[in-house]
Amino acid sequence: MSSHWVREGIRAGTVAAAATAGALVALGRAHGAALRPINSVAHIVAGSRAYYMEGVHWLITPLALVVHLASIVAWGLVFSFFTRGVRGGRLYAVALAFALATWVFDYKLVPERLRPGFESGLSGIEVAVVYLVLGVSLAWGIAREREPLTT
Repeated sequence: MSSHWVREGIRAGTVAAAATAGALVALGRAHGAALRPINSVAHIVAGSRAYYMEGVHWLITPLALVVHLASIVAWGLVFSFFTRGVRGGRLYAVALAFALATWVFDYKLVPERLRPGFESGLSGIEVAVVYLVLGVSLAWGIAREREPLTT
């Protein structure tokens, strides 16, 4: 079995982690606390105080970024594995379905302690935007590997 899907998954996950972190910061900024949504992700390892950190915190912010990157890269690996051979518009359609499945997993199947955390300061629509960004950016990251841009 080829490990090509692993490289694709790591790349797509890294792209998606950057894109979703950017979305979280933008949404946090709209609420007057740019880093609160991303800092909230650290609740998994740092406890509930992570929900209240609105700016850069020497411990919470790096922990949040590591947890966020690790979780999104893991989703990227899952996405890459299950979409091997899928290309073009179908890849984006599958990615949107995958983002929905990820939301279901995160909010309906796992215990609250393991949920992303950013939902604590965002509306339902804003959470949906983050998952939309997740789907599109995972597909984009995979598509760039499978269908390189030509110059």
